[in-house]
Amino acid sequence: MEAFFKITTSYLASLVEAGAALIIACAALQAFLYAIFLFLRHLAIQEMEAEHIRLRLGRWLALSLEFELGADILRTAISPSWSEIGQLAAIATIRTLLNYFLQLEIDRASRRYPRTPEQPPG
Repeated sequence: MEAFFKITTSYLASLVEAGAALIIACAALQAFLYAIFLFLRHLAIQEMEAEHIRLRLGRWLALSLEFELGADILRTAISPSWSEIGQLAAIATIRTLLNYFLQLEIDRASRRYPRTPEQPPG
């Protein structure tokens, strides 16, 4: 029974990782296309618009980091060894720090440019 849960959890973790990779790929493609469009338009407000593209990409990257961390937790959920627990602790620490600093940057940029395209006025 434990082997069944290990295999199922491993597949589920791989599915979550694939979802995170898909989020990163779509977000990067979206940011790239918006950046090219912005570059070709030569707008006077280009800096603010570029910051909005960067913030949108940062938010998606933060979300994908959460999914990656979830996948790592799933991988070690069923009878982990001490080695696996140590690896999870190191990975979780690194990903949490990345996410923390990314969120700090997003918050700082959001204060510079209070309304992003995703946020309705008001």
